[in-house]
Amino acid sequence: MNFLNPFALLGLAAASIPLLLHLLNLRRMRTVEFSTVRFLQELQQTRVRRLKLQQLLLLILRTLLIVFAVLAFARPTIPSKLPLLSSTARSSVVIVVDNSGSMEATDQNGERLRQAKDQAKRIVSMLNDGDEVCVLPMAGVDPFSTVGFTRTFQQADAQIDAIELSSEQAITAQSLHSADRLMRDAEHAHREVFVISDAQSNTMRRLGSDTGYVLTSDATVFMVPIGKGTQGLEQNIAIDSVRLLTQLPQVDRPIEVEAYIRNCSSIDATGVLVSMATHSVRVAQRAIDVPSGETRSIVLSAPAQRSGLIPISIELEKDAMQTDNKRFIGVAIPPPVRVAVIGNGLSASIVRSVLSLPLASASIGAAQVYTTVQDVAPLASALDVIVLVNPAITSSEIPILTQFVQRGGGLVVFASDEPGLAQLLDKCNVQTQGVKEAGQKDHWTIKSIDEKHPLLEGVFKAQRERSMVESPSIQRQLVVSNGVAIATSNVGPFLTESVLGAGRVIVYGAAVDAQWGSFIGTGLFPATLVRSVIYLNAPYGSSVLESVGQPVTIAVPSRYQGEAQTVVRDVTGASFPVAVTHHASGSSLSIAAQPLPGVVSVSTADSVVFAALGINAPASESELTYLDAQQWLTSAKSLVKHPDHVVVAEGRDVVGAVQSARLGSELWPLCIVLALACAVAESLIARYGASEQGNKLA
Repeated sequence: MNFLNPFALLGLAAASIPLLLHLLNLRRMRTVEFSTVRFLQELQQTRVRRLKLQQLLLLILRTLLIVFAVLAFARPTIPSKLPLLSSTARSSVVIVVDNSGSMEATDQNGERLRQAKDQAKRIVSMLNDGDEVCVLPMAGVDPFSTVGFTRTFQQADAQIDAIELSSEQAITAQSLHSADRLMRDAEHAHREVFVISDAQSNTMRRLGSDTGYVLTSDATVFMVPIGKGTQGLEQNIAIDSVRLLTQLPQVDRPIEVEAYIRNCSSIDATGVLVSMATHSVRVAQRAIDVPSGETRSIVLSAPAQRSGLIPISIELEKDAMQTDNKRFIGVAIPPPVRVAVIGNGLSASIVRSVLSLPLASASIGAAQVYTTVQDVAPLASALDVIVLVNPAITSSEIPILTQFVQRGGGLVVFASDEPGLAQLLDKCNVQTQGVKEAGQKDHWTIKSIDEKHPLLEGVFKAQRERSMVESPSIQRQLVVSNGVAIATSNVGPFLTESVLGAGRVIVYGAAVDAQWGSFIGTGLFPATLVRSVIYLNAPYGSSVLESVGQPVTIAVPSRYQGEAQTVVRDVTGASFPVAVTHHASGSSLSIAAQPLPGVVSVSTADSVVFAALGINAPASESELTYLDAQQWLTSAKSLVKHPDHVVVAEGRDVVGAVQSARLGSELWPLCIVLALACAVAESLIARYGASEQGNKLA
């Protein structure tokens, strides 16, 4: 039993008034005058019992009169159908429509989202005057929008028509939680929630570690299924994920992207075409076979034509679902490196010539040669990388270089016999063991390299294809004992990386001098030198992947940490400023959740792009796994406080289930009749008692 006006039940406290009056009446003593004691003999015991019974009946009738009157105002209802009392209860209705990517699937009845919208309109058409309704999409809800009930059914139909496919994840628990908040402002006691969905299994997952009820209101929940599981979806190929293989992207050099292709259906797929596009122009294409239920990876590559933002998309041909046929990833290629070479003589000229080679010209600006560190000091703030060849370093010049690195600059150091070099390296957290010599009849070679390090990525690939890996002969080597070893010789690390503050230091164990060995005469010298300069200028985490609807926080590269704010450009081309947050470990910025898939760029105020975000739809939407009616019902019951009010209504059963839920009996007319009956009975008994008392006195 429900009460349409439950606050009126507070009036039941008035039912205690007749009892209090009765008890007070018993305690009051009355004086009766007798002319003679013979009248005491006429009072018989039966009359005393009759008087007590009469008083008890009056007490009960007066109490029931108040109770029935209060119940009439409280308007009790029961779901049963009683003669002359049955009616259709006014309802507060919330309709939730699944608009996630899986609803794009098409079966024999058409697109599933269209089927869901038609079912929602059918439910609206069943509403009566006085009912109120609210329509909610299950995915892609604007957090700043205000929704509420409406009694204009044309407006509800318009809201249904406005629902579009969303790239965000659909979560039933989240939708029921929103419906629960709406129900707190509902006007009618009879409440209904309709969840119209394809019953994809991932929609029933919980929010984090939450295990409580998300719908606490006493509402009837109708789970309305759309489609028949995988029927009509015999084949669907999806791009599960993508990742950037090129760790050091450069202009005019190939950018490699690995894509993971998943066959979500029960049929083997052969010759699936996978395309790669940059700036919306197709630049590469390959075919791949993917067995049923398995995942295969494929690598595509294309050269970057310019610096800045490179938006990349990996695409498949059209199949059962389009939303999972495209994935995005962005690459931020820094502008040409601003580099200075400090040294003198032939060694400095050789380094400058290497940095001016055609293979480096697109990524490295014009390198200038300076003799001393003092010459570079006034220009340090305008430089990205400094290369030390063989300069004489004084103790007063060391702080200039260390401060440059700590602020985010890069430092390339070649070995030399200069006495100030060891002191500089010590200040840069690099421990040296001095210079070792192999002797006139002996030499050392490179024994191991870290090919996964960005600095050496792809350097040995071409040589390995020619079955020829070139290694220099090393006569002299500066040996260091710490840092990250990138290449190692017989006597220790030959090429190392160390971190100082926000910057990095690359140390070579050989000098740019033939007396130290054949290093400068091998292809390893120009390749590693150019890549060292580019690597030291490359921002950390410049390519970020995130799902639609999820906020993201990225680190600001040290080079741009002095920016007060940055500019974020979303997938629609709209730009908005985002303030940089500074903290002890560096600087970062928080980017709001993006509602659409695509590539988002982050740049400085003067349009230098330093980060790219690839925003993609959740891969789980491609999973063609669906719950049957019983599984769906069980999952839904675990989300609501009143599980006995949850039903699965399929097809035409929706009409019957809704009508059965809304039909009930209001008992307030019966309460009024009973209250009147109690009043009449009380009046008759009281009149009878008064007349009998008068007869006795007469």
